[in-house]
Amino acid sequence: MNLLIADDHTLFIEGLSMLVSRIEDVHIVGDAKNGKQVIELCQSQKVDLILMDLEMPEMGGIEATEIIKRDFPNIKIVAVTMLNDYNTIKKALRSGMDGYVVKNLGISELQNAIETVMNGHIYMSPEITTILALGVAGRKPNQAYVPDLTKREKEVIKLIIDGLTNDTIAEKLFLSPLTVSTHRKNVLSKLNLKNTAMLVKYCGDYPEILF
Repeated sequence: MNLLIADDHTLFIEGLSMLVSRIEDVHIVGDAKNGKQVIELCQSQKVDLILMDLEMPEMGGIEATEIIKRDFPNIKIVAVTMLNDYNTIKKALRSGMDGYVVKNLGISELQNAIETVMNGHIYMSPEITTILALGVAGRKPNQAYVPDLTKREKEVIKLIIDGLTNDTIAEKLFLSPLTVSTHRKNVLSKLNLKNTAMLVKYCGDYPEILF
């Protein structure tokens, strides 16, 4: 099966590619940084499944999905995003997306999502199913939990986003590398994220957590 990854953050593409590489019979045939590139790749090579971010420059994932489903109806598309509000989920599914998962997913859920949509069914992360059900019922989901990050943790995050290593961050903040590593682990735990790529993407989607 030929798979395409669409996301405007290189670190996240690399992280997702590592997960995909652990799934048998799935081959990554390319990656795209925006919806226009996704469409061009679909036109130039055989693509069976796209893991699609929703917010990308030039053309977002929902608009790209509408075009792809019109021109290549057999291609399956799964949204992989940090966006979890009811209206966005509804728009994504109406555009023709076959699945919707959040970016802190692990290898087992990713594999389950791929198998489900390739068998002709819709797949959604459990929390997305809950939000969708509450929205249909006219009920508001509980407000998303925003973890209380310390001032030091926010400083570390900003330097991580800048691409600095633990050693360099330690020098800048006059800390030991071990302390920086501990802050990094605590931040990932508080945000329920699995790696630095997801942290960078999360902060891009929700920059308010740094202020």
